[in-house]
Amino acid sequence: MTNPHPTYEQITTRGGSEIHLRLGTAETELLGEAALHLAAGLDTALRAMAELRAGAWDRTAPGPHDDGRPGAQRQRMGETVHALARDLIPRLEAIQAATLRRWKAEGASYAEIASAMGLSNAAGAPNRATAQSRLRALEDAGPSPLERWVCGPITHARDVCDHTSIGVIVTDEHGRYLLIERAEYPHAWAPPAGHVDDRDTPGRTACEEVAKETGLTVGQLEHMTGGWRPNRCCRLVRQGRTPGHHWTVYRAVVTGEPAPSADKTHVARWVTGAELQALADRTAAYARGKVTETEWAASPGLEDVWRWWLRRVGILDTTDAAR
Repeated sequence: MTNPHPTYEQITTRGGSEIHLRLGTAETELLGEAALHLAAGLDTALRAMAELRAGAWDRTAPGPHDDGRPGAQRQRMGETVHALARDLIPRLEAIQAATLRRWKAEGASYAEIASAMGLSNAAGAPNRATAQSRLRALEDAGPSPLERWVCGPITHARDVCDHTSIGVIVTDEHGRYLLIERAEYPHAWAPPAGHVDDRDTPGRTACEEVAKETGLTVGQLEHMTGGWRPNRCCRLVRQGRTPGHHWTVYRAVVTGEPAPSADKTHVARWVTGAELQALADRTAAYARGKVTETEWAASPGLEDVWRWWLRRVGILDTTDAAR
């Protein structure tokens, strides 16, 4: 639906231009931090598009925005791909999915949906069958966490990275390690982990995250190591902040049987030391381009930040870094 009243304006000056997006009081209150999520992604997309049109990324030498720093251009390309693939595009798709659900519930026909989505058959008519198939798949899957983010209440600070993380190495009496396959970025195997946010202490956060992600109860918690790592997460990073987290890593003894959270975890499983090393080796191969994106999606390895911490505490073979 087209808004009959302009909701944005472009102001051009000698030094460039600004685009002002106008939101009403009610819209501002309802969107909260969600507006920052989308604005940050669109900012990255527009700047990348400008550089691509200028041919700036056709060069191998540092460009005018790189301050002569080797690799700065490549880093910016990587940050663009991350912002689009892991943040902006999934959020836009979630808005579309939520809108389709509501529209169908209000009586939209498959022909109307097919026409709106640009789905047509060989004769150029709206492809009702394809629209129906997509809607059924959407209904069978149920609302994703991002759809709930789209339709949920006002978003607060927990949608913004606080740059603090805990991680918990969970072991059992057989010397195995508990790993989860995450349901959100980054898509990889990893021990339980999470942001500290405004919770009391890293230790309490560690116990809460183990319970939330695996359904297990921490009986004994031991501090192992910690420090800064430049790993990304699925949250918004405020302008001017460097992506990464101050980590506190624990080892835990737990009780109960794994019962993973559907929102946070695809599956949880116990692995041996050899299996853990094999997952780390797969991550190293992926980083070298020996494992394709499709192969990784089908069978991911260990989250890269955990290769660092598990080597640091002596669980992984230190020669993995050289390989």
